[in-house]
Amino acid sequence: MIAGCLRAGPALVFAPLIVALLAAAPVPAVTPALGGTPWTADAIAKLDLDLDAMLGSSPALRGAHFGVLAIDTASGNILYAHAADDEFQPASTLKLLVGSTALERLGPDHSFTTDVLEFQYGSRLRLVGGGDPTLTDADLDEAARSLYGDGYLHPQNVDVDASHFDSVPYPNGWTWDDFGQDYAPVVSALPYEEDLVHIHVEPGAAGQPATASTADAAVLEVAGAAQGACGASDQPLIVPRVMTGAAHSDDTVDVAHLEGACPVLVGSIPQGAPADDIDVSVDPLRYARAAFVRALRNAGIVPAPPRSMMLSGPGPQVKWHHNSPPLSDLLGPRFWIPSDNLFGEVLLKELGYASDGATGTTAKGIAVEKTWLQSIGVDPATVTLADGCGMSQYDRITPRDLVAILQHDWNGPNHQLVLDSLPIGGSRGTIEGVAGTPAAGRVFAKTGSMMHVRGLAGYLATLQHGAVTFAFNVDDWNGEYPALAALRAQVLSRIVTDGS
Repeated sequence: MIAGCLRAGPALVFAPLIVALLAAAPVPAVTPALGGTPWTADAIAKLDLDLDAMLGSSPALRGAHFGVLAIDTASGNILYAHAADDEFQPASTLKLLVGSTALERLGPDHSFTTDVLEFQYGSRLRLVGGGDPTLTDADLDEAARSLYGDGYLHPQNVDVDASHFDSVPYPNGWTWDDFGQDYAPVVSALPYEEDLVHIHVEPGAAGQPATASTADAAVLEVAGAAQGACGASDQPLIVPRVMTGAAHSDDTVDVAHLEGACPVLVGSIPQGAPADDIDVSVDPLRYARAAFVRALRNAGIVPAPPRSMMLSGPGPQVKWHHNSPPLSDLLGPRFWIPSDNLFGEVLLKELGYASDGATGTTAKGIAVEKTWLQSIGVDPATVTLADGCGMSQYDRITPRDLVAILQHDWNGPNHQLVLDSLPIGGSRGTIEGVAGTPAAGRVFAKTGSMMHVRGLAGYLATLQHGAVTFAFNVDDWNGEYPALAALRAQVLSRIVTDGS
């Protein structure tokens, strides 16, 4: 998903801007570092006047609530502050909190695990999830080949176990129209292919149903089933209800998540229009089990029909064990840079699991975060936490808190890893509005985007003064996004070029 927690509809509105930004040639990155000319009182005073003028007179912020804090990274001296202690809805800038907490509480070498257990002399196999958000079809194929090599031919039963985490599918504060969207998958300890199925939708004749298909046909059935069939099926179902509209009509294809656990494709696609490709979030346990059974069959292992008598035997034995890449390898490319929401939620529950070795929950993970915040000098009373990705309507954090997290990372053992894992404006990831400005290649920061919310927090490599740590949060905003992105880039460029 581009730039954090965008809903599907608004993302389409900003598509031309996003395409233009992604097409721009990346600029060389200049890593923020200490040193340079110290900030003088006069320079800070002039900066304050200039930023006040930019922010106070801009129509891009009309009616919005905004907060900015910028400090000299080396000394901690405040360079500019506006509403720095107000609480803002953070969107994906909240991912800085769960990522930084995990680096210290779990460690950069932490891996997620997945196991296959054998019961009753091989008559039963169980796929056990440990929260790995990177588990793929190739991993399950590897497991099946390994089991075939060990002599498994006809297991009597194949099931899955996601008890490493609780079974709560969504955090508090996610909204109903998020469910089923690719950026809001069901959270479980057994995510497989990020719980997403890729659906191809082609128009037909005007007024007739469109055609929905998927390459995952061996795993997933796209069927016009009744809603009641969803709960009874062993595999996830997607109900296609997309119609073909008149030529040149609006394309309104979307996902609805209705009662009964079936995602439903709704809306219309214009006659003669190019096909739509859409990712749909499905039930993770059904999806993983169906994929595992398919992998077993492809490897020559055919689960037999259940028999009335089960063989007795020893307790479960681990027959296949898989580790994800370490957190240090995943933090940037799989979490902060693409702003992956599922990763944030499994990481938060993993913090909860690690706290006591029992079932991981969002509440236990948040308790770990608050303890960690207190340990770095942040008052937990200044934050409201409900999830790990920042998509909850209940999340709140202050610019000062975000800067405190970043300052702690800067001064800690994970300094370089954090810098290597952040998006870079105009160079890596998508920080809108920065390309082509003096700040390009010099903004290392995490974005946050939702309806009426935009945030950015990270580090600046200035031309003269060394590194600056900053947070720029906007909510209750209803303006034009390109104008806000341009204003934010103007503010960052003013800080970057001071004294030049």
